[in-house]
Amino acid sequence: MKAISVHAEKTADTFVLEGEWTVQHVPVLEKSITAWKRHASDKKLAIDPGSLEKLDTAGARLIQEYFSGAHFIKPFKPSQQALLDFVSTAGVQKAAKRETHKNKGFFYSIGEKTISALRFLYELIVFIGIVFTRFGKNILSPSHFRLPSIVRHIEETGFQALPIICLLAFGTSAVIFYQGATQLQKLGADIYTIDLTVISLLREMAVLMTAIMVAGRSGSAFAAEIGVMKLRGEVDALKTMGIDPIEALVLPRLLALLITLPLLSFIADIVGLAGGWLMSHFMLGLSVSQYIDRIQQVATPMMFFIGMIKAPVMAFVITVICTYQGMNVSGSAENVGKLTTLAVVQSIFLVVMVDALFSIVFSKMGM
Repeated sequence: MKAISVHAEKTADTFVLEGEWTVQHVPVLEKSITAWKRHASDKKLAIDPGSLEKLDTAGARLIQEYFSGAHFIKPFKPSQQALLDFVSTAGVQKAAKRETHKNKGFFYSIGEKTISALRFLYELIVFIGIVFTRFGKNILSPSHFRLPSIVRHIEETGFQALPIICLLAFGTSAVIFYQGATQLQKLGADIYTIDLTVISLLREMAVLMTAIMVAGRSGSAFAAEIGVMKLRGEVDALKTMGIDPIEALVLPRLLALLITLPLLSFIADIVGLAGGWLMSHFMLGLSVSQYIDRIQQVATPMMFFIGMIKAPVMAFVITVICTYQGMNVSGSAENVGKLTTLAVVQSIFLVVMVDALFSIVFSKMGM
């Protein structure tokens, strides 16, 4: 870097910009500017950029910061002036953004979140459309289905989840039965506790609790696995090899969960009814035959199918949300954790909303 020249003139203090004003020279430049300003007069400063050889954003920031009110004897080169204009505009925009946030924070936050929600909805619809397109393509060419991957995900999302699903179903039915029996015994109607347990399990609780558990267990794994693959460049590598990431990463998980979630819900029904019998035996003294007779009086095939119809829809919602968030991972491991958490929260929320929507529709249909 050339030395910085300082000239004292009769009409003004002139600072000559020489050499390279780049990021590696910022400490030296700031020291020279500070020393010059201490000895400069209070008259209007004059800047001579004629000898400036190289300029980057760091040097442009220094010029904007220290010489914003100065008089420039000569014009900057076109490329240098464009860089100065860019730094100046960026600073104005940043200040305006801070001012907007300060004065209109409440309305800005509402608008920002609304736009973000609409953008998320639009991108999700597009993603669902792509998934359906790839699924239709594979239906026409069944050899494109990746059976080894589907089987692996069935094992991971189904067989490995059986212990926790059974434990959850048993505990849920036991809690429902206990709370119901405690209240109905006061009215002498404790036998109806079986009705309460059977109806709530078959219609709502078994499939809902199973879907929530699957969303937390398997959905988070979907988002994290795909997110890590995205960070490590494996998704881009698939595209380079001519392999569609949707076909290779999303469809196997979707098909696996469409198979395993209904099966897990069915097992949750069976285990839940077994838990109800155990509670009825200890609290009401009913035998197995008496419990089964009561179930036959209460349960109907329609009640069972109402619960089972929800399972594939919930499986679709969980897989789409979690794989979509996994595909959007970028930047760092922190982003993987953030989007994985977001995927689980969104999928559980939508599962509950789907269950509520089904309940309203079935109620209007008299089912």
